[in-house]
Amino acid sequence: MGLRMSETEAINKYVEEIYCCTRCGTCKYIYQVYDPSCPAGVKFRFETFYPSGKIHIARGLIEGKIEWSERIRDIIFACPTCANCTIQCQSRHHAQIVEIIEALRADAVSKGFGPLPNQKAFADSVKKEHNPYKEKHSDRIKWAKNLAIPQKDKAEILYFVGCTSSYRQQSLAQKTVEILNKLGVDYIVSSDEWCCGSPLIRTGQLEQVSQLINHNLDLIKSLGVKTVITSCAGCYRTLKMDYPKYTDKLDGIEFLHITEFLQQFISKKKLKFKKGKEFKVTYHDPCHLGRHSNIYEEPRAVLNAIPGLKLIEMPRNRENAWCCGAGGGVKAGYKEWAVEIASDRIHEAEQINAEILTSACPFCKTNLQDAINETNSNIKFMDIVELLNEVII
Repeated sequence: MGLRMSETEAINKYVEEIYCCTRCGTCKYIYQVYDPSCPAGVKFRFETFYPSGKIHIARGLIEGKIEWSERIRDIIFACPTCANCTIQCQSRHHAQIVEIIEALRADAVSKGFGPLPNQKAFADSVKKEHNPYKEKHSDRIKWAKNLAIPQKDKAEILYFVGCTSSYRQQSLAQKTVEILNKLGVDYIVSSDEWCCGSPLIRTGQLEQVSQLINHNLDLIKSLGVKTVITSCAGCYRTLKMDYPKYTDKLDGIEFLHITEFLQQFISKKKLKFKKGKEFKVTYHDPCHLGRHSNIYEEPRAVLNAIPGLKLIEMPRNRENAWCCGAGGGVKAGYKEWAVEIASDRIHEAEQINAEILTSACPFCKTNLQDAINETNSNIKFMDIVELLNEVII
């Protein structure tokens, strides 16, 4: 067997893990339950689209048995990188499956085949305006108009808003700030925040990532920040899991998702709630917060603290949760399929008679709400910060 390896190919880092995969099929279903776990496999119904198939593509590329093509690119990018496979796979390479897929995408870009057409705009926009939405950087905190945000040069806590909450799901940013104000938190928001880099990392467009990381870390340190909180699961995963791969300048900086931060107040009984009637809520675990970052109980602790709220779980929850369909560049690259994935989740929430579907991620909010609209569902979606802000004093 002749391996065709080059120092510039990202998949070379994972040769040992790639050869661990025996294509046993465990990644296709929830382990020992056999409910579907892979959105790509369910949609395209062919081995190549499952994680084991993508790893076999990587093996074929390494061995020189297959060549890069647009078809190979399309298969590699047909994945929301939800990481369900990393839970279900029982082989020792399980934790690296998403990394292998992202490495394939980086190689696709370096070879001139990737990313998908709609994803190319991410890099162009980030380079020009520091966000992937083609919005003006000068409008980054336009959402904060009429809100009481502390005006100061330094603070120990930074609310890192993220691009999606800054430009698309602004209610999440607004409600997070309102909660912080109600709790009397001493924090700061910066108009010079740049994209965390997640959209580029997920789609293999790595050229600007180091620059984004260095800028954001320099900003954090210049503000005297010790704790960074974010209400975006994607930003959280990137800040906490990806940044350490690129830099050693993270000493003394703590990254917390807003649910982790709020859980500290709950454990100290520092949240005051309004009285309310009983209502049934189900929680959707964002992939970047749950499987990617192992944050499952903190959001549930926040929800269970709310008087009258009855938390009911969907059959697939926590590490086995079905993906919302928006991640890994799928919302941009496969718009209709993204909503199909989310529609499955809406049906699951309906089947347990939940009144409100909640989550902790602006991407989840976007895609699950799109699916609610597409399926004419009567269920109501609220992000956890929107829900909490309504019931605390």
